[in-house]
Amino acid sequence: MAESKENKEPAESGNQNTNSSEKQTSGQRKIPGNLPYLTASGTLKKTLDRLIEAQRPERFSVDFIENVLKLSGGGARATIPILKKMNFLSSDGTPTELYAKFRTDSGRGAAALQGLRSAFQEIFRRSEYAYSAEESKLKDIIVEVTGLKPTDPVAMAIRSTFNVIKSYIPSNMETSQSNHAENIESAESPESRPFIRQEPKETAASEIGLVYNINIVLPETSDLSVLNAIFRSIKENLMK
Repeated sequence: MAESKENKEPAESGNQNTNSSEKQTSGQRKIPGNLPYLTASGTLKKTLDRLIEAQRPERFSVDFIENVLKLSGGGARATIPILKKMNFLSSDGTPTELYAKFRTDSGRGAAALQGLRSAFQEIFRRSEYAYSAEESKLKDIIVEVTGLKPTDPVAMAIRSTFNVIKSYIPSNMETSQSNHAENIESAESPESRPFIRQEPKETAASEIGLVYNINIVLPETSDLSVLNAIFRSIKENLMK
């Protein structure tokens, strides 16, 4: 009896596209800290630049990357997991409100900072202002988190990926946030509250206080009896 051969159906191209970014990610080394990285970080920069100009899709897919953003290859597909870690995409690839905010000129810096914090949480646990730290400081933090050598290709790729996203954050972002925090603290400080003069409460609704200013011109005299008579008259007639 001839041995039967099992017929295997070829995988559909749609499934291949859906899982291609996952295959790319699965090939990366597992390192402590769960920090994302792309060996070709320049592709991430191109992706972010082009999604700003392109119309927001219903789903950010490999098809959208290749046919709308005009990017191809494993590096382009691997940007999808990065965007998900940045909370620019939901788990099914749907663009989020943060994605929409990043596409605007006014909201891009804040969205990039929020995305950077989401994707590199372990770095920001060690430095709240890691996005404005010197390169040497950032390198030390990555080495501390991952345990890798500074010259390890993965450590260098992590830093490069971090810097791509950081490039969208304005240099004055730290100052703006610092001033905003100071303004809030200042507004809540008792010393900064405006002085409000407290008027005395009336003891009764019918009581009305009147104030008179009286100017008295005394005659030129050295006779005390005259002066005494004047003040006595004032006391008896006006100061009651």
